[in-house]
Amino acid sequence: MILQVDYIKIIADIVAAILNFLNPIVSPMGSFMVNWMENVLQFFPQDNLTVYISIAIVIVVLGSIVNIAWPGNKKPGFLVKVEEVDEKIEKKAKELDQNVEVKAKELDEKVEEKAEEIEAKIKKKIKKAKKKAKEIEEKAADLEEKIEEFEEEVEEATEELEEKARDLAEDVEEAKNNPEDN
Repeated sequence: MILQVDYIKIIADIVAAILNFLNPIVSPMGSFMVNWMENVLQFFPQDNLTVYISIAIVIVVLGSIVNIAWPGNKKPGFLVKVEEVDEKIEKKAKELDQNVEVKAKELDEKVEEKAEEIEAKIKKKIKKAKKKAKEIEEKAADLEEKIEEFEEEVEEATEELEEKARDLAEDVEEAKNNPEDN
């Protein structure tokens, strides 16, 4: 029992300290409330209930008007319009994203087609270049054969000329040695 009393005293001391701390703030507020209530009650007679009944009727009428104008969880018109605008903006953003995706796909397809066309052109040019290279190689081989033939003909012609020159040289020597035959 003694412990309980000690706890109560401790709690009372804490509350007293808090009230002493808040006294400069709470006291003026309390005195203000007492003063304005006394002033207001001077205007209302305490033996006549018609003023209080009329105030109650005004409060009930104002409450019903507020409930009619804004019933429950229904959102005000300007908030509904804002949500509609947000939905429209989201829809347009989605449509734009879809349009961008479609156009990006189309551009990718066009780029791929162009790349394939360029690749095909390059392959054709490579084939043409290979054909020309083969033709040039064949012509080079033909020219080499002709050169070899010309070299052989030149060698044969030089051999024939050398033989004729020897024959002539022999004839000249014979003519020198036999001046009588001339």
